[in-house]
Amino acid sequence: MRSGFVTIVGRPNVGKSTLLNRMLGTKVSIVSNKPQTTRTEVRGVLTRPDVQAVFCDTPGIHKPRTTLGERLNHTARSALADMDVVLFVVD
Repeated sequence: MRSGFVTIVGRPNVGKSTLLNRMLGTKVSIVSNKPQTTRTEVRGVLTRPDVQAVFCDTPGIHKPRTTLGERLNHTARSALADMDVVLFVVD
């Protein structure tokens, strides 16, 4: 079986969490119209007969105005380390 890690990144409210939930077929990441709802890295595993992928949902990357915003950006950027694929979501 082949396996890999995929980080989902993009600006706030572009559908990263919705995409993750749809790909996995279950709700693993919270979805809201409110920006910056995802505040930590959320992982979900997709398993198929010949492949397994670990998806990492991240907070939206944005121009921070607060310390919280800086921390969220740091969380998103840190999730990029040691990943096999970066899935950049745009709206």
